[in-house]
Amino acid sequence: MSPLSDELTVPKQPTAPQARAFVRSLNVLLKYARLYGLDHSRSAAQFVSTWDELQEAVEAAGQTGLLLGASSSQLLLDGVPLDSTPAERSFADLLDASGIASICFSPGVERDEFVNLVRAFMETGTKSRTLTERLEHHFGKNTASRIRVNEIRFVPEDSALADARIVTQLAAKTLGADAGNLQEWFRSPEKMIQLIAAAEGAHSGTGDGSGSGSGGGTGTGDSLGGNATAGTSAGSAAITPLEEADVRSLLRLLGQFGEASHGKGGQNLDPAAWQQKMTSLPPNARVTLRQALANVAANTSAAKLDEATLLRLAEDLAIRFALDRFQRGEVRVNAVRQLLDRMGQELETLRKILKSREEKMAGAGLSVESHADVLDRQFWAAVPDSGKRAVLTSADAWCIPPRNIQQYVEELLGRGESEAAGAILLQYASCVRNKDTEARKKAAIGLSQLAELYSKTASRRLEDALLQIGQQMNAETDLELQTLLGAAFVRISQEAASRRYYRAMQQSLDSLADLEKLRASWAQSLRPRTGIENRIPEFIEEALMAEAMPEGMSGVLMRIPQAAAEQLALRLARSGRRTERENIVELAKAVGAPCLAHLREILKSEAPARAVAVVGLFSRLDPIALEELLPLRLGNAGRAFQDAVVRQLSIAGAPERGRLLTNSLEIFADSVLPLALDEIGMCGDLDTAPKLLRLAQGDILPQGADYLRVKAIEALGRMRAPAAAGHLRLLVEERKAFGWTHPEEIRMAAAQALMKIDPEWIRRFLPHSGLEAREMAFAPLDPVPGRDIVRYRRHPRIRLPRTVPAVVTSTRGRYSSAISVLSLEGGLLHGDIQFPVGTEATLKIPVGLRSIHMKAVVRFVRSHQAGFETTGMGLEDRSKLRRLLVSLEEK
Repeated sequence: MSPLSDELTVPKQPTAPQARAFVRSLNVLLKYARLYGLDHSRSAAQFVSTWDELQEAVEAAGQTGLLLGASSSQLLLDGVPLDSTPAERSFADLLDASGIASICFSPGVERDEFVNLVRAFMETGTKSRTLTERLEHHFGKNTASRIRVNEIRFVPEDSALADARIVTQLAAKTLGADAGNLQEWFRSPEKMIQLIAAAEGAHSGTGDGSGSGSGGGTGTGDSLGGNATAGTSAGSAAITPLEEADVRSLLRLLGQFGEASHGKGGQNLDPAAWQQKMTSLPPNARVTLRQALANVAANTSAAKLDEATLLRLAEDLAIRFALDRFQRGEVRVNAVRQLLDRMGQELETLRKILKSREEKMAGAGLSVESHADVLDRQFWAAVPDSGKRAVLTSADAWCIPPRNIQQYVEELLGRGESEAAGAILLQYASCVRNKDTEARKKAAIGLSQLAELYSKTASRRLEDALLQIGQQMNAETDLELQTLLGAAFVRISQEAASRRYYRAMQQSLDSLADLEKLRASWAQSLRPRTGIENRIPEFIEEALMAEAMPEGMSGVLMRIPQAAAEQLALRLARSGRRTERENIVELAKAVGAPCLAHLREILKSEAPARAVAVVGLFSRLDPIALEELLPLRLGNAGRAFQDAVVRQLSIAGAPERGRLLTNSLEIFADSVLPLALDEIGMCGDLDTAPKLLRLAQGDILPQGADYLRVKAIEALGRMRAPAAAGHLRLLVEERKAFGWTHPEEIRMAAAQALMKIDPEWIRRFLPHSGLEAREMAFAPLDPVPGRDIVRYRRHPRIRLPRTVPAVVTSTRGRYSSAISVLSLEGGLLHGDIQFPVGTEATLKIPVGLRSIHMKAVVRFVRSHQAGFETTGMGLEDRSKLRRLLVSLEEK
């Protein structure tokens, strides 16, 4: 991009810090050289340092090189004013007084060239005339030099230029022998400058000028000493601020330049006609154009006014004009866009020249900005930091495009100014409550685009933004704005959820609750889109893995108690560790009464598959209410529902689960009762012992299998029920004429229970009992309180040294399988098992002359594996299974 003067161009970032360091070192070097000469030790050391910094600066600048300029008492670096000391301002005054616009250091600059530059300044002192001659001697005729000195000459006006005939002569001289090659002529900035100078001369000759004298105009040559020189009236040096009409006419003229240089638009290519166009420009507009073209020429020795250069030059003029008016307070920031739009209309001609290239880019899927967006972006880049901050913290912040806000806020965050960044975002969010409809519309759109940026500045900014949007949603009546506000609210809520900002999520849910009171349907449509409820399982999982409960998470769950209740209940059912389970229960208690109320409603009225999922959590929150509701659901449900209820209560681990199960024994199906009796024994509630004892004696469930009596006896032993000791002793020792009164398996179960309740008695009796000591040792297992698990193993498991064949029969068919793990409560099958979980089946294990038969239910299915749990068998089969396990264990 071509550099313009500081008064005309949008400042770009100079090649700092190398270039700035070089400028300061050069100023010091020139002073040392004048005082001591180049051979002095101080000068020599300073020269080496300055030369090194020049090389670094030129290398950092790239192919364009480094441009050091002067405007009055201001040093410019690549067109950007430098903060300077009085000494550096004197250096700028020296260059300005000598008519030197800029010094360009190109890549590959030689050390000898730099020495010549220093000698030119050293030998001349402050005599500007001698300095000009010396610089011309070293660099004016050397076209290959990597240091180029560009001059703006101030010459007295020639009164002869007042004659209109001189205009034609000057134009002819400018065109030279090849006057017909006008296309190429319009591409040369030097020749265009000469044409402007001729126009100014003609203009002053007709009486529009303001006298003669030095310093009236500017001209440029290819280098110092070049022959392209022109003069203007002295009055043109006093440049007054441009008006919008002046700038628009100047931009329109640049568009006509572009059309003429490309032979488009039917523009008249006669030089005199173009001089007339320039004469019609206001004097300050002509000076502005001449300075812009001079800087284009100074940027590179082969500068051409192609369509891209003209467009950039015109854009820079428009941006600088808008920025000047904004900084002088003549136009507010909310009107800058309209001003740039008007400027952009005059640039349409130049942009049409580039239209074919943009169409190709768009066809390739590349984004092409509109001319208004281009100007707006460049204007924002030109606004100083203080101006940006002032605008973004004002009520007009909504006027700034979101991309500009994002760029500036990210700069602040990069500098560690998080408070300033947060203040800007807070002010922008408040714009959704602006009285102006257009302001609210732009702010709502911008907030959607800046949601991610808000999340970078912490939860508080998201919370503030959601509060402002929520308040405006309650008050907004415009349907289009309601849609935009809803989109912004959803987007920011999603960002809060994805980044786990729980306080911001609380604000989102609070705002929805307020909106639901006024516009229930709208709030209900927004709620699922925020993504908060959908992420509850993720929140719960992360909370369980964390060392401490995330701050604010319980507050989020309290605001969505129904969804939280269901997800907590489902997660509790999958718990494998006791600590994990207790954390889930604590979360549910934090949600409070709404959670419990929703669980109660599900258990009472929902389908069995959904109702059973909440039984476990319900038992921990309100076991008394569950004791009333559970029998009602169990009586109307099938075996699968009852089985799931028992497993849910087992996982939840409520101390009251024994009483809940005992009260429902008469309701349970026969295949569910063994599992329920095992769980009653595991809970250790002695209040349940009387009913278990009656079952063991056959007083209740008289039609039940003897297998249930064995399970009831094992439960009494696990809970160490002292009241059952006498009855259990009778079961062990009672005899008849030829043998024992009770079956061996009942006697074995009673003896193993007495080993826990009355171990001294059973040890005395055991030698006379007829029971094998090895089988007695194969006893039911007790809970292990120190283990962090939710369900304990009921019986010892044996990993078989070799697989045992088994035949599995169910309503789905008959399969041959093999057992690799076996216990009195179940085992692991191998083979092509095609049973779904929950299938009831019969297993036959061939042992000796007679096989072992048992009823079982499939608990899990994996690849070529299935786990089963025993739900019933004959007492003789159980004795044979016990002996088989004892024999396999010994091996």
